[in-house]
Amino acid sequence: MDDHWFGKNRAHFNALLEPLKARTVVPFVGAGISSTASLPTWTGHILHQARSAGMDLSYISARLSSGEYEATVEEIIAARGEGLFIQEMRDAFDSDIGDARVALMVVKLTKSIIVTTNYDRVLENALALQGEAPAEMVTPAEDNARIIRAQSNGQRALLKLHGDIRTPSSYVLSKAQYDASYGGGLPDMKLSLPRKLRHIFEHGSLLFLGCSLIGDRTLRVFEGLVAEAGLPNVPRHFAVLEAPLTEAALVERNAYLASLSINAIWYPNGSHEYLPLILSELLEQLSLAV
Repeated sequence: MDDHWFGKNRAHFNALLEPLKARTVVPFVGAGISSTASLPTWTGHILHQARSAGMDLSYISARLSSGEYEATVEEIIAARGEGLFIQEMRDAFDSDIGDARVALMVVKLTKSIIVTTNYDRVLENALALQGEAPAEMVTPAEDNARIIRAQSNGQRALLKLHGDIRTPSSYVLSKAQYDASYGGGLPDMKLSLPRKLRHIFEHGSLLFLGCSLIGDRTLRVFEGLVAEAGLPNVPRHFAVLEAPLTEAALVERNAYLASLSINAIWYPNGSHEYLPLILSELLEQLSLAV
């Protein structure tokens, strides 16, 4: 990163320290954290599913490159059935956890809520490794009472937005399931999952880790909330992200995230080793404040 982007990174890093020390940061964990524990990325897993279903991998890869994840999952399930898809999910994501060091750093950032779109048990494993009791599991379908209590009282809770690997009935995978959970087209804020995202977005500082923040249903919820509340009234949120390949793409992505009050800390494209280094420095600064 050149001086311009490094300077922005430093400003956003320093700004993140304030809510981190105040214990109001809510980690929002994506597949990139699980991949550090030797689990597959979601793109890699869908390609694996497509191969088991005997489908054309070049065709599936092209669809994924266009962001058609939900529809592609529907197509794979239609081709070979839900049973095979669930079997492949369990084989991939309910397996032995490899290196849990990055996940351990994530759970140390907060004593309260962690939100994840992942199905696996990497975060649960990290909590166990540091001697904690199992986290209170909040389901997307329930009301907001437990989320509000956990966030207000600094109690440990884990919100798995798209289901838990050991409960197939909780999976949110296909377009139809996403529409049922988020609403078709624009997010339906009467549904329980968007309501939970709203509460967290409005009452804490999210820290996105291991997320691409591209074409994500959760971002549509946040877009609606910012439009409703007005950007100046939205808490400051943060993300540690891989920079796009070109300066033009970086400028565009940074501006889009800023429109959602998300302050990005960028690392060079492909240099994922920076993520644990940034997390380590955040924890160091947090320990100095205790």
